[in-house]
Amino acid sequence: MKMHPADIVQEIKGYSFFKSFSTDLLLQVAAMMHNEVFPAGTVVLKEGQTNRNLYFLRSGKLEISLAGEVLASFDTPGEVWGEMSVITSNPASTSVRAITEVTCYVIKDEDFAHVHPKDKDRFQALLYQIYCMILTERLIKTNEKARLFEILNRELHEAQNALQRGAGGRVLLIEPDKKQQMPLRMALGSTGVHLDIASDAAQAEELLKGGKYDVVVGEDSCVDVLRKVEEQKLSPNVILLTSHDVQGNLGILVPNRFIKNIISRDAEDKNATIRFVLTALGKLLNKDLFGIDKYLTWGVDIQKRVVTHSGQREQLRDDMCTYLKKAGVRTSVIDRVNTVAEEMLMNAIYDAPVDSHGKAIFNHVSRKQEVQLETHQQSVFRYATDGVMAAVAVVDPFGALQRDVIIDYLQTCYNGTAGSLNTTKGGAGRGLHQIIENSDLTIFNVKQGVRTEVICLFNLDGQKRLAQPSFHYFFM
Repeated sequence: MKMHPADIVQEIKGYSFFKSFSTDLLLQVAAMMHNEVFPAGTVVLKEGQTNRNLYFLRSGKLEISLAGEVLASFDTPGEVWGEMSVITSNPASTSVRAITEVTCYVIKDEDFAHVHPKDKDRFQALLYQIYCMILTERLIKTNEKARLFEILNRELHEAQNALQRGAGGRVLLIEPDKKQQMPLRMALGSTGVHLDIASDAAQAEELLKGGKYDVVVGEDSCVDVLRKVEEQKLSPNVILLTSHDVQGNLGILVPNRFIKNIISRDAEDKNATIRFVLTALGKLLNKDLFGIDKYLTWGVDIQKRVVTHSGQREQLRDDMCTYLKKAGVRTSVIDRVNTVAEEMLMNAIYDAPVDSHGKAIFNHVSRKQEVQLETHQQSVFRYATDGVMAAVAVVDPFGALQRDVIIDYLQTCYNGTAGSLNTTKGGAGRGLHQIIENSDLTIFNVKQGVRTEVICLFNLDGQKRLAQPSFHYFFM
């Protein structure tokens, strides 16, 4: 269906690579565009076939695949595909399939056959200008991906090194998805850790008969196996691996409170899954739960401040915001970090301190009342950024945070009864909820009676802000 060029211009001038085009140039581009609709499931571009069309996404979602393996998906208006086969005249190197109904603009090579000879040079120059803009954007994105890939490699290498520095161990992974199995097997291959993989509960139970494992990692569909491992003490460390948001995790944890360790993952992000699993194994096998550095690129300069009194909070947060601003972190992310840091500091000052009998010291005090912490009550406030993530953490010397507290407080916040557990507290009791909702990922590390650490991570790419943040926790 052909649309009026003026209407097309109003839309495409918002596309990133058309922003520098003049109105006259946009009108020329618009005159060449067709509007097309592809139903869900349609293969818009097929690997190995000749392609002479340029596609610009208007709405919907597509996936890119190579040799049957899905590489990526995209749904941002203005995304382009088909350009490399058009520019090089080679067959398409990947396939593009509509996941949902897709509408797009198409520039077809065949249209140039009808252009008057005196106008062909002008239209050819216009097409080359479009190609140049597309390739420039692709190069910028490729350079950024290369930078992120290098950072990821360093993070994975450091996680592997942490395992190599340990004493090794036997690990059982219960993972039905074979696509998730192989990357983890490869990542653990050179670490000295012996890995067995079970595809289902029956296979896991058979492997467990062969001896004790140092860590058992199980997907949530196998939670009954994890319960058996815990009850029969078949392993000192059990990790639940889920693909849920906070409320989804709570749905599993409420009836299964025996779980001491939980990792949430995005099943589509294999790299993050590998990194989180390696980090978790390193923490448990090496008996070293703590440290913000475990979630950032090696060598990052981590800022450290001691928390001595409640009146210090504003200055601590101001220093942190200044540091993040100088590092180039966008204001929207800094605002979220600032909100989280305030809640974390409040918890460290008013909620964490307990006496020798485990009784809260300042929990009942109004949050407006000044509190001075003695040396043995003081927490440590840390923050840093590695260019991919910003992180903030608070460590207290008490280790009094209980799994049930996390589960129960979050459950009341998500079912609309926030504050119902706070009959003796001076605060409103929504701190944990605020922390998790404003972070992309929250990690709770607790060694009972010794130390509690809360780490919050923030993705610096605003487009990757998780709509449903989640949390990990480790209890020892």
